[in-house]
Amino acid sequence: MRILQALDEALDELDLQRIGATAAAARERLRPVLAAPAEPSAHRISAIGHAHIDSAWLWPVRETIRKVARTSASMTELIGSTDDFRYGMSSAQQYAWIKEHRPEVYEKVVAAVASGRFVPLGGMWVESDTVMPTGESLVRQFTHGLRFFAEEFGVRPRGVWLPDSFGYSPALPQIMRRAGFEWFFTTKISWNQVNKFPHHTFLWEGIDGSRILSHFPPMDTYNSRLSGEEVAKASRQFRDNRGAGGSIAPVGWGDGGGGTTREMVATAARLADLEGSARVEWEHPDDFFARTREEFASPGVWVGELYLELHRATLTSQHTTKQGNRRTEHRLVEAELWCATAAARTGFTYPHDELDALWKTVLLHQFHDILPGTSIAWVHREAVAEYARVLDRLDGIIGSALSLFQPDQRASASGDREGCSATALTTAAQVTGSPARRLHPHNQAPELPERQVEKGSLAALTGEGDRPVRINPVSHPRDGIDPLGGTAEQPWTGPAVAVEAVDGTHVLDNGVLRVVVDDRGLLTSIVDHTTGREAVRAGRPANLLQLHPDFPNMWDAWDVDRFYRNRVDDLVDLDELTVTVEDAGVARVRVARSFSASTVVQVLSLAPGSRTVEVEQTADWHETEKFLKVAFPLDVRAEETVAETQFGATKRVTHTNTSWEAAKFETSMHRYVLVQEPGFGVALVNDSSYGFDVTRDAEDGEITTTLRLSLLRAPRFPDPRTDQGPQTHRYGMVVGTDLDEATRAGIGTNLPLRTVRGDHGFEPLVTVGGGVVVSSVKQADDRSGDLVVRVYEPSGRRRRASVRVNGPFGGAREVPLTEDDAAATPVGQGTDGAVVVDVRAFDIRTLRFSRTS
Repeated sequence: MRILQALDEALDELDLQRIGATAAAARERLRPVLAAPAEPSAHRISAIGHAHIDSAWLWPVRETIRKVARTSASMTELIGSTDDFRYGMSSAQQYAWIKEHRPEVYEKVVAAVASGRFVPLGGMWVESDTVMPTGESLVRQFTHGLRFFAEEFGVRPRGVWLPDSFGYSPALPQIMRRAGFEWFFTTKISWNQVNKFPHHTFLWEGIDGSRILSHFPPMDTYNSRLSGEEVAKASRQFRDNRGAGGSIAPVGWGDGGGGTTREMVATAARLADLEGSARVEWEHPDDFFARTREEFASPGVWVGELYLELHRATLTSQHTTKQGNRRTEHRLVEAELWCATAAARTGFTYPHDELDALWKTVLLHQFHDILPGTSIAWVHREAVAEYARVLDRLDGIIGSALSLFQPDQRASASGDREGCSATALTTAAQVTGSPARRLHPHNQAPELPERQVEKGSLAALTGEGDRPVRINPVSHPRDGIDPLGGTAEQPWTGPAVAVEAVDGTHVLDNGVLRVVVDDRGLLTSIVDHTTGREAVRAGRPANLLQLHPDFPNMWDAWDVDRFYRNRVDDLVDLDELTVTVEDAGVARVRVARSFSASTVVQVLSLAPGSRTVEVEQTADWHETEKFLKVAFPLDVRAEETVAETQFGATKRVTHTNTSWEAAKFETSMHRYVLVQEPGFGVALVNDSSYGFDVTRDAEDGEITTTLRLSLLRAPRFPDPRTDQGPQTHRYGMVVGTDLDEATRAGIGTNLPLRTVRGDHGFEPLVTVGGGVVVSSVKQADDRSGDLVVRVYEPSGRRRRASVRVNGPFGGAREVPLTEDDAAATPVGQGTDGAVVVDVRAFDIRTLRFSRTS
């Protein structure tokens, strides 16, 4: 009230026709009230200049490069004209753009970083989505980001800065801690539709038990202007003020850049020590978290995922972008494996530079408005073209490591390749049976220039010859092929899957499963011969396509609202159904349907000895504001779902007892989701989907658990052509399984066996035991020739794992995810020379082996 009275008096002193002459007297009227200090217990706001420049969104990547340069130029100028202002910018990629495109601006940024006023934040390559990328991709987000900041500025960010990603994986705390980070910052959970998150400063516990100090600002914004309303809100609704006394405020215009203004800097100065207000001070986030750690002895703990009750449709929108991400991140890991194996066995030159560049391309497109499918059409057209280019390059690298060239074969190249010359590369066409697929004909990368390759120019793992050799890129055996190795292909001699027509249905039996497909092409029964259990609920067919209207209330590409379930069309009309037995005894049922303006062709297959009924689906999608799902009503009394996440799995209950559970009506997975009861489980595996839902129904005491995969959407904004045209999916129903087998099935679906031409197979470079899964086998980033092997525990149990390297390596030690030898710890070795490590549930372990010859 005194301030309001002083304002009245100041206005009385001010002559609007003689402002220059009367302003001083007006200011004198205000001086006493504005000089009154804040209360000692006032909330403390640690301000950091911020612009939150989306790496792409309603503009393409090339415009972001300009936005970053303009904003950085403005911020370095503001730093130069102020005494205490600090500006923070995340995303090593954005710094790299300035360095490449505007070196004169970069020079100023380097100087401002050295002075401590321009703060590199977050330690990631981009502010990525954290729900959909693989664990290995998140590791590379951190290793590439940290390496850039260390090499360019000599700094190492201590925290992870992700204000705007759409929910946060429960695996993230362990990944952050094992990469050496101490704190985590976000704002997005304040956007929840139903439930208010109970903390602003808290310990976040991940699936393995790791905890990290976390904070999101009570201002509920990452684009603060330090308005009176925002400052008051921060003080009023801070939920942890019994133990902590402050919060962070990212200050500046964002999304499209701009950053902090002089007016905002002046406001911060006025609010530094003002009665009735929170205290505002420009401060490095590291200092905020260090002080919070000291003063807040017992913060609350949040266990599990930070689920965002909004933007659930980002798990499905822009399927082709998501498919490109899934394929490239798996293919990159496969390329590293074969290159490391060939380098150890044949003298092959490991292609560090090219793999590094390809990783950075994939990491950029994991940005939180690209991978989630929420950018304009321009962005997604470019992303799909880049994925096609990356896949072409990777198949060339893989081919060069695995097999020798024939005299008439050529290699794709674009100039000389660092560490892997153009003469050592092959085309994807040489690797027959490769999982590579063109995403869309109109989005193919341009043809690359060709170079003649001389026969025998480089030794390869399978030698010189024309025999088919089958290659297994996963860490469990398949079809008699060693994990992470290759075997000369043997003719198939086993029994074919039996197919019989019974009462208008088609019965497929491989001795493991008995599968019934009705005259509509739907799965009406799947019986596990081992247990005699039926997987499909009687009277409710599985693999049922369902089409919903989809009109979200707010954000078209981002959201799906619960009421979409109120209307549904079951797609059961049949155009065609044919049954064949082919391809090494595999039985296939081809089903064609049409609806509205779209068509879907599914090929259901059952292979000899397999527990998986696989579906390969091709849709020609021409819907508007529709949502396509595929349903599997299961005769399983499941209390929870188990969905794969990075380096493990997360459990969610199947009931909706509370508002927190009811809000999770669309949730995420990676390669599988499993439901089980004691002694029997069913998993859905997939090669390019992330969203699913589960419902629990009861009739006469019988519980039906229905899993539905989310396949396609058709929002209008920001890309009215979302998902239009040809789309492919591959998924499968694994019957009579458990968590370990679901993990293996999911990995195998995404990393198929590969067939190349050569003379012989080869032994794996790395073998593992004890139930752990190999995440990556690669040469160390420092190019020392050391071998890095990363493994993880996949199913939530303690194990004693073993890792053996069958090559010229020794001196094993455990290192952080960053591969830093300075932080290495010794590991034990068994009598057989294998490294032995005791792992906790969902533990990630990174082992480094020195090259010995």
